Amino acid sequence: MNQPDTDMEQLRSMSSEEERKRTFLVVDDEPDILDSIQRMFRHDYRVLTAQTAERALEIIDAEDVQVVMTDQRMPNTNGVEFLAELRERYPHIVRVLFTGYSDIDHVIDAINEGHVYRYISKPWKPSELRLFVEQAFEYYESERERDRLLERLKEANEQLERQNELLSETNEELKQLDRMKTVFMEVVSHELNTPIAITLGYTYLLQKKFEGELEPPTEKALDGIHSSTMRLKSISNRIFKVLSEEGPASTLELETIELDDFVENLFDQIQPFLEKRGQSLRTDIASGLEEVRADREKLTDICLNLVMNAIKFSEDGQRIDVAIRSSSRRDPETHIDMVVEDRGIGITEQDRSQIFDAFFSTFDSRHHSSGDFEFNKRGIGLGLSVAKRFTEMHGGEIEVESEHGEGSRFIVTLPRMADPNDDREPETTLTTGQFFS
Repeated sequence: MNQPDTDMEQLRSMSSEEERKRTFLVVDDEPDILDSIQRMFRHDYRVLTAQTAERALEIIDAEDVQVVMTDQRMPNTNGVEFLAELRERYPHIVRVLFTGYSDIDHVIDAINEGHVYRYISKPWKPSELRLFVEQAFEYYESERERDRLLERLKEANEQLERQNELLSETNEELKQLDRMKTVFMEVVSHELNTPIAITLGYTYLLQKKFEGELEPPTEKALDGIHSSTMRLKSISNRIFKVLSEEGPASTLELETIELDDFVENLFDQIQPFLEKRGQSLRTDIASGLEEVRADREKLTDICLNLVMNAIKFSEDGQRIDVAIRSSSRRDPETHIDMVVEDRGIGITEQDRSQIFDAFFSTFDSRHHSSGDFEFNKRGIGLGLSVAKRFTEMHGGEIEVESEHGEGSRFIVTLPRMADPNDDREPETTLTTGQFFS
């Protein structure tokens, strides 16, 4: 039996357990060297042998070989040339070389060119060869792991790129949709004002022309038309306020505000609602607090929204408290707390997480109404979101403490001297996308 047949028989006789071992191929034209290496490593590795470069390539074509060790001096070729060809055909295989001292210059050139991973000089010590082979397999496995990680990274990057493209397309669609919604809401709000003005004009003319002459049912009907139209006007104005204050052009018009006058004006605006419900308002300004620098219109909106909520969600005859004091949440020397407290129905835990969201009134729709002062009637859900945004524009914050059935306490913390150069974006962003959320 010739040598190739012997080699093939050797390959076929390998057990399945051996096939799972690390496999390396030794190429040398001296049978004794092949035999000694095979005996040395037979318990640790699967060792294949070949006496020529041609036979070695045949074995590599048929087997999963991780490491190839070859002698530099072989018939018809040399180790460097063989490993250079092997690199072209199987670049993942680790290529190592046996060589004598006289061939060292060729080996160094081969290493520099990348044809050879490492070399070991003849004669070698068994311990050196064992370490050499182990390091070659460790290098192979580390390179394969690196390749796997790079492939996974490539796949992840491709997936991320696809997701980014999809996100970019989605964002562009959302921007377009948001622009359409903005235009739509502006048109709707503008168009509402015309019939509102006409209806108010006609009701005013009828009431003046037939003052004292109308039957009670007719007069009541005209009052109802006027009241409902004013309510619709209030809703439209609030929508306009949200649209006008949501953009980057929104700024603060700061002025020094006397707190006593501010609270008195606030009371004048809400007095009709208090009288309607038989409620009372108690105010308390801490000693030493005389003024604050803020945007008067926005500060008024903040307080009005909070007090009107307290009126709506308190029983007839109950008291509402408004207190202004040095802050207990921020530096008391530089900040104040404006506290609006009622003893009304309170806020459920489920609602508390969303009460500052635009157009959120409650998860319970049974009490929804655009009424301004009726007990437990919800509006369109803009008041608290506007109050939060205006508070944040001043560099402040708003919090709520409430237990269902026990009342609510809203705390607005503001700097005593708001900074007109403070360009921080408010956390609350009122986009028209929220109109339809």
